[in-house]
Amino acid sequence: MKKTFLQKWRIIIILGLVLAAGGYFAGRTVQAGGPEPGSSQDPLVTKSYVDNYVESRSRELQGQIDNINKQIAALEAEIAGLEQRPVIKLTIGSKIARVGSSTKELPVAPYQAGQGGTTMVPFRFIGEALGAKVDYNANTNTVSYTTPAHSVILKIGAPAATIDGREVTLPMPATLVNGTTMVPLRVISQGLGAMVDWDQASLTITIRL
Repeated sequence: MKKTFLQKWRIIIILGLVLAAGGYFAGRTVQAGGPEPGSSQDPLVTKSYVDNYVESRSRELQGQIDNINKQIAALEAEIAGLEQRPVIKLTIGSKIARVGSSTKELPVAPYQAGQGGTTMVPFRFIGEALGAKVDYNANTNTVSYTTPAHSVILKIGAPAATIDGREVTLPMPATLVNGTTMVPLRVISQGLGAMVDWDQASLTITIRL
């Protein structure tokens, strides 16, 4: 009788342990749909995950910093190039021009034309002295300046030019003189971002970027 009583209690205890274990694993099953241990959603994120995340973000930010530094270096180089651009001096009626400390001989001397006394200068000389790419299209009879920031397109004999995509009326059209394209000074120089000064007493033109 005593043995049977102990056996019954042993069975009850075993069943209790089984049921308790079942409840525990049932609770773990509910959590199975939750975040994976060690993932970015796990509230107890592992140190390795944090280290990897910090390293990844550091590389990304360093890449952005490197890109900004490259842009700054490019701007500094452009500014330095502009600062090194020499001052250009021309005189009405003279084929001698100065670019910085150098003397240049022009194919045609600057002159004034029209009722307003528009100053006409050699197209190629001005463009090259200002660092622009100079082109001539024989099919369309047009000449052009191109820089990273500006563009100027003129057609020989036309009353307007295209400057940075806008049509601008010229005081005088571009003209061929002894095979040299002569263009209005102020419109073209300022179209390339240059400053133009005029000295009436000496008839001297000064151009600087």
